[in-house]
Amino acid sequence: MSTDLEDDLSRVLARAAEGAPQAPPGFPGRIAARSRRRRTRARALVAAVAMVVAGVTVRGTVGAEPAPAKLPEPVETVWPEAVWKIPRQLPGLPEFRPVSFIDDRTVLLWTERADAIHAYDLGTGRTRKIADVPSAYAFTVGAGRIVWGTVDKDERTRFWSVPVSGGKPAAIHTVGSVKGRGEKLTVAGDRVAFSLVEGGVFTFPLRGGRVTPVAGAERHHILRWPWVAAPGEYTQDREPSFRELLDAETGRASTAVVRPGERYVRCGVTTCVGLRPDDTRFYRLRDGSRERDLPVSPVLGLGDDRFMTVDPPGAAGGPALLDLATGKQGELGLPSSDEGRMIGVEPGILDGGLVSYERKDQYVLIDLARIR
Repeated sequence: MSTDLEDDLSRVLARAAEGAPQAPPGFPGRIAARSRRRRTRARALVAAVAMVVAGVTVRGTVGAEPAPAKLPEPVETVWPEAVWKIPRQLPGLPEFRPVSFIDDRTVLLWTERADAIHAYDLGTGRTRKIADVPSAYAFTVGAGRIVWGTVDKDERTRFWSVPVSGGKPAAIHTVGSVKGRGEKLTVAGDRVAFSLVEGGVFTFPLRGGRVTPVAGAERHHILRWPWVAAPGEYTQDREPSFRELLDAETGRASTAVVRPGERYVRCGVTTCVGLRPDDTRFYRLRDGSRERDLPVSPVLGLGDDRFMTVDPPGAAGGPALLDLATGKQGELGLPSSDEGRMIGVEPGILDGGLVSYERKDQYVLIDLARIR
């Protein structure tokens, strides 16, 4: 296990010990529709967790009204350093979506229908066009450049880049293309790393060169570089997702603890979540320690190993983002729709640090990496 991973584990351990919610014994920016019926089933358990998170202790005699749980404040109030709001419609821009942070004050926007990428300054509210981009399956930023991948008609991966200041996209000429559906890519120093939906992790020089498979990562997927894991997000026969962890730079490997009878287990770099044989839900560190109950099931795993959404009882703004490391909750401000369905934000294992969602006439952006 590398020093960085040990530091991550120590950080999670300390936070879990200090503030993680502990329900009585007895799912990293994706959108999922959740029915009111499911919300109602979860309310009883969520209420108990919310009381613990909010520091509420219920006391009194039989028949007395229980003390109400304190409802969470809006996400922008709980984590002002990590939340921004930008208009959904910007002058001169067709429909767009935020895809990544370029730096601490700049967001990368992709106007998919107009085949272009733009930079949005969070401080001034100004936009500038960076480049025309006909197609892309993923974007990443690093070493002063924006890099993206495409898949040609033969299902072979190709890569392009442009300076963050803007310009004409340039193809990154690689020796040896890879056949498969691109999933995730990241800039790692002077190299680009990418993984495939089918499994497999590869790197190549940012300036172009030979594509090299990462040794021992034929089935793996990028979680957070340099950590890659297998098997993938969707498995057969309830096999745990991302159980096998590999440091792609050092070659150090480890396997997460999964106990008999546990189902739907998904692991991040430091934590795992899943379902026990008695149908109660848990999260814990990969080595099996610090196990706690979860209020609801994180279907996509935990964002940044810490974050999930819950439905606090009585919250008019709908679901809240819960930080399991500190116990803090921030209401997302998403009311139920007229069709009786609620749109919730599910930060998943593979989503990275940006969570974005639409709220009325705005986009709300949350940078999970800035939450301490």
